[in-house]
Amino acid sequence: MTHKDKDCDCGHEGCEANNTEEGCSCEDQAIITMVDAESGEEYQFAVVDDFEFKNQAYCVLLTVDEEEPELVITKVVQLDDGEEGLMSLDEEESDEIYAEYDRLCEEAEIEDEDEADEEE
Repeated sequence: MTHKDKDCDCGHEGCEANNTEEGCSCEDQAIITMVDAESGEEYQFAVVDDFEFKNQAYCVLLTVDEEEPELVITKVVQLDDGEEGLMSLDEEESDEIYAEYDRLCEEAEIEDEDEADEEE
């Protein structure tokens, strides 16, 4: 997934909008705050996508308060209180999950190109 910031006038730093006829889609994105359990430092992310892989749900986040936005994938987990939460990926699963998301993005890009060719 590439960062797109040109032609978007939404004012959100790190906008991942598809600047199409529908306009900026980032206004519909949820902004969440996550706290580092070790340092207590807070980070804000825009929820930009989600997907399922091997019967596990994942959430794709984009940092919003950084000069160079960073894509972060987290695991959706069931918390002790029954609510859903997000958890960082383990090192051993990280490469596989990011590779799967890259594959899904490439697949979606090919589908978009095919649809554009059909419209011509």
